Amino acid sequence: MINIGRPYIIDKNDCSVLFAPVSVSKDTAEKYKNLKDELPDKSVYWRVNEDYPPAAWQSENSGLWFEVPKEYGSYLCSDRSDAFLVAMFWYAFMTGSDISCEAPVSENVVFQINHYLQEALLKDQSRRIHIECETTDVPYPSFGAVGTGMSCGVDSIYTAWKYTQETIPVNFRLSALTYFYHGSIFHPDMRQKKTYTIKEFYAKTEEMALIKRDNAQKVADEMGLPLIYVKTNLDSDYYRGAFGYTAVYRNCACVLALQGYFSKYYLSSAGWPDFFELNPAAGSEHYETLLAGVFSTEGLKFLISDYVTRFQKTESISDYPIAQNHLDVCYNFNNCGECTKCRRTLLTLDILGKTDEFGRVFSIEKWKNDRVRAYAWMLEQKDGNITKNNHAIYAKDIYAKAVEMNAIPAEAVSIYEQKKAARSTTERKTLRRYLKKAVNICRKAVKR
Repeated sequence: MINIGRPYIIDKNDCSVLFAPVSVSKDTAEKYKNLKDELPDKSVYWRVNEDYPPAAWQSENSGLWFEVPKEYGSYLCSDRSDAFLVAMFWYAFMTGSDISCEAPVSENVVFQINHYLQEALLKDQSRRIHIECETTDVPYPSFGAVGTGMSCGVDSIYTAWKYTQETIPVNFRLSALTYFYHGSIFHPDMRQKKTYTIKEFYAKTEEMALIKRDNAQKVADEMGLPLIYVKTNLDSDYYRGAFGYTAVYRNCACVLALQGYFSKYYLSSAGWPDFFELNPAAGSEHYETLLAGVFSTEGLKFLISDYVTRFQKTESISDYPIAQNHLDVCYNFNNCGECTKCRRTLLTLDILGKTDEFGRVFSIEKWKNDRVRAYAWMLEQKDGNITKNNHAIYAKDIYAKAVEMNAIPAEAVSIYEQKKAARSTTERKTLRRYLKKAVNICRKAVKR
């Protein structure tokens, strides 16, 4: 069972905090802790083996909070539990735990969770969780801002570029950007072969997040838009990982905490229709089109930014000065040029003939040395199973454009074919070894 108490606002010197007591039963916490071994993607980052359930839960002041700059404190939504329910829903759903909320929840959200989201995600309808709460159908009063997140990746910069065009109606045109510190794929353990304590880990993660926030602030300043920084303990005190599974839930929760400010919010799409997959054990971006509708309230609408491919987005922003000056796509922090995200972006820019224009954010000299290997890598990735491998989805898209533009170096094709032949030889040898072993087992069985 997960109990969400009545939210209230705490005003501090330089910030305002939306807080609600949240208690998680011991059996629910234990089920959650075991999820990391039960879910299929073993690459997902978790920190549940140390101090879990967290010692912080024993405090009288234990709960979930969302912190914003003081000037946005009046927009925090303290008389509804929308943000807290959405934040904790995946946790509850995956552990089969009911949720109770002391404050009312927007009727749209509860109805859509019960009749759309749970119905869509559950193969066994008997596993539905129950949400115990009062509901309200009154739209929450809003300042009327139109927002989107700014991570400085391709998706978010494309959204910012697209929805500030003069052709966009004023009521749908961006008027604010956000940066959320609610957990991320950028973890310090990825960069350094070092083991951090929980306290050190989150201190380092926040340090890294602030660097990225500062880059987002530069984008906001150049666009003439405010940047709202929202910080929460959702990851440090509850999820401790599982970011890919829950990223869209977390984004929507942070926006719902500021219902008094936003009337529309664009979720920068990670994919296109072929990317869609209804599965709670898949990344939440695979069914973000469903989540956008489910988490929309009577007064706040979540909108999917687009349905175009990553290649098309990169092409659209390739002449955009903000992208050329601030694009930041890297898994390993600050555009290493070697991780999968960097390679995909550089391959796309190379095919478009635009790598030099991005010399402020990538080392073009390093790219020139890695270019052939990157194309060979792309050829390997395109052979992957797109239902199990996001890299294959993007690689196939890049490959199609590379073939169309006749951009693949002959050396890359040669490297790819050599690796493929070597892999086939190894696979044949392995198969022969297993077949021989199976034949011997059958012979022994026949003799008996």
